[in-house]
Amino acid sequence: MRTLNHPLAAICALVLAPALGAAAHSPAQAPEALELGHLYGADALEFSPPLPAVRWLPGGERYLAGTGEGAERTWNVVAAATGEERPLYAAGAVAGTLAASLGMTEEEAAAAARPSRLALSPDGGRLLLNLASDLFIWDVAGAGLRRLTRTPEPEELGRFSPGGDRVAFVRGNDLHVVDLDGAELRLTTGGGPNLLHGKLDWVYQEEIYGRGNFLAHWWSPDGSRIAFLQSDESRVPRFTVVDHLPLHLDLETYPYPKAGDPNPTVRLGVVPASGGATVWIDPGMYGNAETLLVNVAFSPAGELWYQIQDRTQTFLDLHRADPISGATRRVLREAEGPWVNENGPPVFLSPEGGGGFLWFSERSGFRHLYRYDAAGALAAQLTDGEFEVRRLHAVDEAAGVAFAAGTLRSSLGSDLFRVPLDGSGPKLLVEEPGTHQGVFPERGPVTHFVAVSHDLLSPPRMTLRRAADGVPVRELGGGDVPALARFEVSEPELLQVPASDGVLLEAMLVRPPDFRADREYPAWVHVYGGPHAPQVRNAWRGVQMMWFHYLARHGIVVFVVDNRIASGKGVESAWPVHGNFGEQELADLADAVQWLGARDFVDSSRIGIDGWSFGGTMTLVALTRSRLFRAGIAGGSVVDWRDYDSIYTERYMSTPHENPAGYERSSVRRSAADLHGELLLIHGTMDDNVHMQNTLQFAWDLQKAGKPFELMLYPKSRHGVRDPDQALHLRETMARFIFRTLNP
Repeated sequence: MRTLNHPLAAICALVLAPALGAAAHSPAQAPEALELGHLYGADALEFSPPLPAVRWLPGGERYLAGTGEGAERTWNVVAAATGEERPLYAAGAVAGTLAASLGMTEEEAAAAARPSRLALSPDGGRLLLNLASDLFIWDVAGAGLRRLTRTPEPEELGRFSPGGDRVAFVRGNDLHVVDLDGAELRLTTGGGPNLLHGKLDWVYQEEIYGRGNFLAHWWSPDGSRIAFLQSDESRVPRFTVVDHLPLHLDLETYPYPKAGDPNPTVRLGVVPASGGATVWIDPGMYGNAETLLVNVAFSPAGELWYQIQDRTQTFLDLHRADPISGATRRVLREAEGPWVNENGPPVFLSPEGGGGFLWFSERSGFRHLYRYDAAGALAAQLTDGEFEVRRLHAVDEAAGVAFAAGTLRSSLGSDLFRVPLDGSGPKLLVEEPGTHQGVFPERGPVTHFVAVSHDLLSPPRMTLRRAADGVPVRELGGGDVPALARFEVSEPELLQVPASDGVLLEAMLVRPPDFRADREYPAWVHVYGGPHAPQVRNAWRGVQMMWFHYLARHGIVVFVVDNRIASGKGVESAWPVHGNFGEQELADLADAVQWLGARDFVDSSRIGIDGWSFGGTMTLVALTRSRLFRAGIAGGSVVDWRDYDSIYTERYMSTPHENPAGYERSSVRRSAADLHGELLLIHGTMDDNVHMQNTLQFAWDLQKAGKPFELMLYPKSRHGVRDPDQALHLRETMARFIFRTLNP
């Protein structure tokens, strides 16, 4: 990205332009006008460099590198020390076998033979494929294709045993296991729409185990047993999402507990992989109280460790259990602050090194790493201070270190660092400021790691580095975005804006490329604002930044700001939100926008705002509870927190029964009659997360109050608008609204 005509950044343009990978415009090459078709739609340009997908193989000496997409995807095994590489398997042979045995077209077989994500056996010798609703094994060494299942019902969530000789999977919401000869065994019975075995429901995958991760079964280290969650959905209310495009409507109905609704009843079982009775793990200390089962993991010794929270997540208990007898005991409890976040399983240390485990806790108000001994007693706090350790990548016990990522130097970036297990303090691995993400071998000696490094001005680049000191060994890709050289854009600025009580709010400003200090510009504010979800980062923004530049090219100053709740400056920064969504967030937003409006180059009478999801909610809060904005665009918004799912909402708001006044204050429906400024509401009609019901409820409230507004719906779209044609239409719709209301 090259800076032109920017008063603050022109000084450093010569220094920064090489890092941005954008060639200077020659006198004969006038910059192109940036258009929305460059950013969205079928012919959109790439504004982030393609990077290989990297996955370390056991032993830490080799890694897999996946490049290309679809039928062009290749997977190579790379020797870390030398860079020598070879194909993981012959994709052409796989494709030929698939075409011959399953009747696939050549294109279908080629795409299936090059999956975007690999399901490999632990030793890397076998590839698991889910095709034509059945499971197949491809022997990487070339022994050919084996069909494991042959049923009309689909198999889901296939997972290799530790020895790679069996696969556990879910069919019909029951857990099964199959060996490599196709001998199959059903491990649970009774599965159906109301009873799930080994598979998560919607709310557990969305809010606890990770969006898109429905896996709820885990092999024991010796492969003799499988732990699984049983989820009883019978009391959970159903929600129906409608596809309106077919002649006869397609309906999707699934359990969705809203705030205050019954949650699924979840319990933990362990079943022998050879078949037999399930042992149900009962902690025996919660009585009839509603609980959440938020994490499950086996230790290397075969003990089963699991975590339980109360419904409103005011505490978290870590338990250990004998998977054979079911005997269990609590190891520790986290209960600091108004809520407790689940922060992952214990990371177990080897008995040879004294045993015990590493554990994340936010008890200080910041997420830090602690070491516990084999008896479960605290041995040492490994990190401390006003920063967060956000991820533990690997542990090398022989070297006496763990490898982690977090906000060691700045909440706006991410650092990679070594954490000595003796508690002597973290050591930085990458010196350059910005955002650094790592891919490490999970266990054993860690001699190398892969780093992806970027900042606000520099596109991501991938390097292989030495684990001992972070010194680069070789470049693996990225660092260049040729399309940037075609356009004239300004350099974004990171700022800190003081709130009325002195708290500094992080912000970013994007000025028009032909900015003049003696002019007044309209401003457009982009916001998210939800707990611990910063939008202002010293990180590459790709297409989103180019959208900001598109607005700036049309004479608009773009402003992105994080309230203190969203800042990511420790969980303590989000605690003020408890029991009352919207109030502190709006106070900070108002302070920041008033600061913006006081700049000589901003016309305070022409300021607009947009956001999606929590940001859409914040947009509605801003338009109904302040008079700072001429216009706003609210996408995928929650308009009443009783409409949203129980686990997320009750973490911050408790239940509607326990906090009726907080829910009433936090609902924007009650302030619809106070709408100030022009409003565009947007929603995907098949949004299974924040239901379109929210936007329709608010439309009703506005209509009853006699308030004009605009509405755009996107058929088939869910919580995000992903279809390329619809994405282009969405941005064109937003741009027309912004230009009309702000009159740049």
